[in-house]
Amino acid sequence: MILIIVVAVLAGLFCFAFLSVKATERRYARQGKFVSVHGVRLHYVEAGPVEGAGEAPAPIVLIHGASGNLRDFEASILPSLARRHRVLAFDRPGHGWSERPNGSDMSDPSRQATLIHEALKELEIERPVMLGHSWGGAVASAYALAFPDALSGLVVLAGATHPWKGPSAWYHRVLATPFLGTLFLWFVVIPFGRFLAPAGVSSNFAPDAAPEGYADSIGLHLLFRPKHFRNNSTDSRGLRSHLGRQSTRYAEIAVPTIIITGNRDQTLLAKLHSYALHDQIPGSELIKLEGVGHMPHHVRPDVVLEAIERLATEGTPRPGLHVHEPQTAAQKAAVA
Repeated sequence: MILIIVVAVLAGLFCFAFLSVKATERRYARQGKFVSVHGVRLHYVEAGPVEGAGEAPAPIVLIHGASGNLRDFEASILPSLARRHRVLAFDRPGHGWSERPNGSDMSDPSRQATLIHEALKELEIERPVMLGHSWGGAVASAYALAFPDALSGLVVLAGATHPWKGPSAWYHRVLATPFLGTLFLWFVVIPFGRFLAPAGVSSNFAPDAAPEGYADSIGLHLLFRPKHFRNNSTDSRGLRSHLGRQSTRYAEIAVPTIIITGNRDQTLLAKLHSYALHDQIPGSELIKLEGVGHMPHHVRPDVVLEAIERLATEGTPRPGLHVHEPQTAAQKAAVA
């Protein structure tokens, strides 16, 4: 009798998880285009002027962080950038609606950077300014190391750039375990993970408040699909070791670079990542946002947009540390 009950509960959980995934994919259907690179399709959205590109400011390429997708930029800075620039935002390999190559270590930011580079060549996007947020900051930094002549500028936004101490989250280790990881994925993560998502959003924005309806606007539930959650876990689990190697080379970056960080970032410590990166890249500009957490493009889009615009038009950072005090209520209302 107990065995029948257990089987019935597991069957119910699996059906719920399967139907939830299908409902999520219908609700947050792909809204962009695909570019094929070596048989792998990368999903991207494109906006802004295309004609007259020879005289226009540099195009902009946006790379999202962990647990997210390109919709994060559509809900923040992409519409403003597209008024003047040709802008492309990519779903990183294995995230959002992008495919992921089999048999290759895509948790290595340099591998993701190479795939995106091939996609940009296919799309004939020349010398863009590339912005990488959080995990995407590791990709953008790797891109600047591997393809310096292919960029006009680099913006690392609350980026993951250096290894950190301590073990990875326990569930990453569970997911990496054969068989047990699959059971955990289908019977715990997929049916119940989405109910914990609001807490994750709050933590990521802290001490700032997340915009109302943020999770829905970026299609956060797209994360809670089996392959995509596993890809995200693999990326997170492998990043530290890759950054251990990558971070030794940042002094080689010769691309005009602006680094933006909130000094209250609780996801990636500013001194460990952004400050250290600034110290290594000659002539880089470090913008410190007082009182801001891990999501500056939502909380201080004015600063982020100005930095991107400056690199895309003037092509030069302002070397050194530049501090922005918290906005007043009137300033926040004006930006909104």
